[in-house]
Amino acid sequence: MTTQTQTYDVFLSYSFTEASTANLVERALTQAGLDVFTPSKVQPTEDLEDSLWRALAESAAVVVILSPDRAPGSSTAVELGAAIAWHKPIYIVHGEARSARLPSYLSSFPAYPISRIDDVVQSVMRTLEPLSEEDRSALCDIYTELGIPTDALLRQPAAIETLAREFYSRRRKQISGERLVQELIRLRKRGGLPKLVGA
Repeated sequence: MTTQTQTYDVFLSYSFTEASTANLVERALTQAGLDVFTPSKVQPTEDLEDSLWRALAESAAVVVILSPDRAPGSSTAVELGAAIAWHKPIYIVHGEARSARLPSYLSSFPAYPISRIDDVVQSVMRTLEPLSEEDRSALCDIYTELGIPTDALLRQPAAIETLAREFYSRRRKQISGERLVQELIRLRKRGGLPKLVGA
């Protein structure tokens, strides 16, 4: 018996105390036509932990719902850590507190109050758009500046993180490092990747 794997646009990470906010976020994302994974999508016959990890690994982006006045729960923290390690685009959604005090390690990720859920949806949609010629040109420039061949880049998580961070800085598009490396490999196969000096 083979198991068919569903690929999701968004992995929605939240603790059960944030379930009502998660429902609002899920509704907004699905109304925009995005496939959203939540634990409720796991069938009773499936292993919950395996299904969570598979969905997280194969999702294009991660939306994390946090309470502005308490630390992420342990499962949310683990999912966040995996998303960071896999260089997934991460979007933080929090309650309506005037000044959300999120953990310092999340300060580099875009954070939105729930009242700006439409901005989250638009950001996720931009993440899923194909790269433009300007995006590819910027990516090639960053690749040249890094000076690391694509095969070596695959073995250097810190360099992939730098690639994604620099791409976001220049293009204001949060795209996973994994997807950017795949684009570099595609460009290399088509002969569109610049030669590195000394490579």
